[in-house]
Amino acid sequence: MTTYRFPYSRISRQSDNPLLQFKNEPLLTVGLLNRPDQMVKVLSYIDTGSQWCLFHNQYAAQLGIPDYKNTRESFPLSGVGGANANMAYFHDLKLLVFKDNKNFKAKNAIEIPTKIGFVDKHFGFGGILGVYGFLDRFCFIGNIPEHYFELKEAF
Repeated sequence: MTTYRFPYSRISRQSDNPLLQFKNEPLLTVGLLNRPDQMVKVLSYIDTGSQWCLFHNQYAAQLGIPDYKNTRESFPLSGVGGANANMAYFHDLKLLVFKDNKNFKAKNAIEIPTKIGFVDKHFGFGGILGVYGFLDRFCFIGNIPEHYFELKEAF
């Protein structure tokens, strides 16, 4: 099984409180693929608490999906925003996990056919990588003291 290493994104913030001065984010650029000629690259947050891979609805149009709400698979989401905080509309797409953060080409990616949810309300990142379709394919290993995380292929 192959392991891929990526740096944490260290986000600095203006604050006198040391607890708020910076945070380490597990951000990863992934690709969404509808057809070979329609791929978008999205900076996404790896969220071990999310069950699904979710993306802002702006990417649906870029992938040739004119109405992201036109699907039989949709449901309300809950989470930090509370019950029914957002609505997700799922489509069958391919998630591309690039093997390094310098080469964002489809031939340098692990291709995962999965269901991708497009959401009504923006949540701060272009995408969230959750369990179904991402973390069920990789072991996520964080090493914050050394400023990296690893993705190890599960099979």
